[in-house]
Amino acid sequence: MIHYFLVMAPFGIDPGTYQALVVIPNYLLVLGAVLLWLAFIVMGIIARRYEIVLGEKTNWQFMMIAPTGILFFALIQLYFCGLGGKMMLPKGGTNYLAYGLFLISGILSLSANIRFFKVTKGG
Repeated sequence: MIHYFLVMAPFGIDPGTYQALVVIPNYLLVLGAVLLWLAFIVMGIIARRYEIVLGEKTNWQFMMIAPTGILFFALIQLYFCGLGGKMMLPKGGTNYLAYGLFLISGILSLSANIRFFKVTKGG
């Protein structure tokens, strides 16, 4: 079954080229999104510890919840492109949902980290 997803070339190119151009970049995109999500979660853990040690309010809960859209984007990408064998996300709403979640989550994570930066700088 896994062999089907790794070497299937539906539109006439050889399996090695298909794997190099479609399969591997899709899995790398999912891996990158998960690593980005984990980085923001680690920032939330750091903010929580900062709040415990120094007693300053850091809104670490918001920092932990804000990157959730990045994880949902990775799961949607993995489902359609990794396991489904598609080259891109399907048009007609799924792509807008995935990229919208990624954008909103990125903006919320940025604002949460800017707030934490201001707390650490004393501003």
